[in-house]
Amino acid sequence: MAKTTNRESYTKCAELFKVMSNPKRLEILNIIKDKEVTVNEISEILGARKSNTSQHLAYLRYVGVVVARRSGKNIFYKLVDPKLVEPCKILNQIKINKFI
Repeated sequence: MAKTTNRESYTKCAELFKVMSNPKRLEILNIIKDKEVTVNEISEILGARKSNTSQHLAYLRYVGVVVARRSGKNIFYKLVDPKLVEPCKILNQIKINKFI
């Protein structure tokens, strides 16, 4: 039973790392970790097209790491759990260039 639980846990971690494997998605997660932000605001911060940012946000919503709230014409996005950006912080503290 423990092997199955560990395997499931590893599978879930691997799936989350797939979500976080895109640098733009990581930037988006970092931008929305502490506050609700609109697509326009995120696009402006990233210097990216709104359509590209929207695609990333749609994927992040689909996998369940981002939630959205509509207010008038605006949709505000935020991270489900700010701890989702912690793995990046940890990796940045390690000498990453030794591994990559």
